[in-house]
Amino acid sequence: MKRAKRGGYLRNVAVALGNSGEPAAVRVLQGALESDPEPLVRGHSAWALGKLGTAESRRALDSALYKEKDPQVLAEIQSAFKIR
Repeated sequence: MKRAKRGGYLRNVAVALGNSGEPAAVRVLQGALESDPEPLVRGHSAWALGKLGTAESRRALDSALYKEKDPQVLAEIQSAFKIR
């Protein structure tokens, strides 16, 4: 059986956290969005923050919008504002 590599694993974690609806997940997702080296993880963290839809998650997305350089992650952040 093949194992997911780090990026794939963390992407799956971000999706699970977003689907959990748990506001406490915002801090973890925000940390990943701000500092993970892989765009795959940052993009899915943005999606998850949008899915959570809390005021705190929206602030995290807004902050990342001005710091992120990767165009795909930026597109994911912009889309995340429209999820909820």
